[in-house]
Amino acid sequence: MQKVQWDDLTEIQQKLLLAALTCCDNAYAPYSKYKVGAALVDDKDRIFVGCNVELVTFSRTTHAEGNAIDNMVANGGRKVTALACVDNDGGAPCGECRQRIWEFCHGDPNVPIIGAGKSLENIQIFTIGELYPYPFGPEALGIDPSKY
Repeated sequence: MQKVQWDDLTEIQQKLLLAALTCCDNAYAPYSKYKVGAALVDDKDRIFVGCNVELVTFSRTTHAEGNAIDNMVANGGRKVTALACVDNDGGAPCGECRQRIWEFCHGDPNVPIIGAGKSLENIQIFTIGELYPYPFGPEALGIDPSKY
């Protein structure tokens, strides 16, 4: 994990954080009041966003990172090359989302995950490998996700 300032970020990292922040405001979180926004860039340099969408049962709540990944897949993308997450506290994806991100990083532990709170202070950059050090993914089953 690396703590950075806004000016230390690349242009794409800044764009991802701003897109995640905007999407965070659109989150539907009437029960937890915990809004999360995510934005990712794929291997075609396209940006996709997502936010959490809660349901009263909580069992089918959509997480922001998963929503962004689903948006990418729905538009023909298959590989995440960077992801930003903004929430009330600091933007670290939960365990379930780390699994989803790993699935679409195609086994690259160096994909950056940029996290920040809604004030865009306390920006942290992790790699998916740091956040998810012992992954179980398609490679464990001999599957190359780039072929699907």
